[in-house]
Amino acid sequence: MKDEKEYPIHKYVIYIISLISISFIILRILLYYFDILPWIKETKDIDFKILIDGMDNGLINFYDDGVISKWPPYYLYFWYFLFFPVYIIPTDGLIGVYVWDALRLILTIVVVNKSAKVLKQKKNLLIFYIFSIVGYSIDAYYNNVNFLIVFFLFYSFIYIGKDKMWIAGILFTLSTFKITAILFLPVLLLSKKIKVKDLIYFIAPFALVCIPYLIFPE
Repeated sequence: MKDEKEYPIHKYVIYIISLISISFIILRILLYYFDILPWIKETKDIDFKILIDGMDNGLINFYDDGVISKWPPYYLYFWYFLFFPVYIIPTDGLIGVYVWDALRLILTIVVVNKSAKVLKQKKNLLIFYIFSIVGYSIDAYYNNVNFLIVFFLFYSFIYIGKDKMWIAGILFTLSTFKITAILFLPVLLLSKKIKVKDLIYFIAPFALVCIPYLIFPE
């Protein structure tokens, strides 16, 4: 049996998330061609479908009608502009959803590969891997966006370590299209990764992104 140095644990994590992706892709194909498991068919990829509906409404009416109208408006920055390349792929999202799958897998593999160099303590690394696998499973089933939040926050943390605070702040701001990501700041303060004076690097880009909502509150 090969030792851990030749087969480090992050490789097994990559195998697991790859298997999860393949399994959910197979499930999607089965649900498309066969009338089985209706309760799963209603929820599988539901977040992706909701965003496709929002894109169909157009920019001005993005939140009109449907479940998306209940979402915080701060999602608009991400979904309408970053999600747009996926949306314009033809066939009503039937191909775009696989592009989204591929993006999720690639970015998660990047984070998993890099994490061993960032999280030095083995215990913290194992906890991170466990949460990554669980989070990835939920993300892949509903086809939502948490993988991007993890990616932006993870690299924000890396650039904090490199003392490139403006880059860290911009990456943090990109993650806050889901506003709960702002909790990253108090965690950084409590863990003494940043000082109070460093908050300007995070608050300034965030404030710039919020300006349109102050001008056009509707």
